[in-house]
Amino acid sequence: MRQEDRDHIVNLFPSIRQIGDDGIREKVIRAWYNAWKQGNFPRIEDVHQFEPARDHIAYTNVDHTNQVCRACEQMGEILAALLNLRLNRDYLLAGAVLHDVDKMVIFDARSGGLTERGRRLPHAVMGAAMAREEGLPEEIAHVIGAHSFKYSPAPPSTIEALLVRHLDHVVAQSYYLSKGLDMEKILAQSTGRNP
Repeated sequence: MRQEDRDHIVNLFPSIRQIGDDGIREKVIRAWYNAWKQGNFPRIEDVHQFEPARDHIAYTNVDHTNQVCRACEQMGEILAALLNLRLNRDYLLAGAVLHDVDKMVIFDARSGGLTERGRRLPHAVMGAAMAREEGLPEEIAHVIGAHSFKYSPAPPSTIEALLVRHLDHVVAQSYYLSKGLDMEKILAQSTGRNP
């Protein structure tokens, strides 16, 4: 990986800088880099929050990811203080930064539909596998793998995973609602399912 690519990824996702463990931080960067190189999107910032809905709403995966990261950071601090919880901040941040990393490879830049890899492994499961391929701890893979209400095979079993799951949904729903749109209806229409 070239230094300019590494710097670009860190600049796209500022929460990476807040990951205290150097090894985790570097593996998070590498996960984004490898996802970018394995997919067919020219740039990381070209991926939509949900590719099949790209004709309905302008909302990038980078913007969405950064919003989820900020929400997790702030809510994590609030819950830690309110409930005297001990959160693993590095696991929370790494999971939030990577929760949608697999969208680089499960979606096709040309069609907006699923790639062959995306048809074989569902969203969230693919992201967790990608995190493990980079050598990230199982706890971080769990945050990623449990974050989706629709595609995760198991619910969250840690507070970090619970935060990412719910805040991902709240952030996305809030964004669509702020634009006067019904997220579930648009997602259903864009995938050919009944709302």
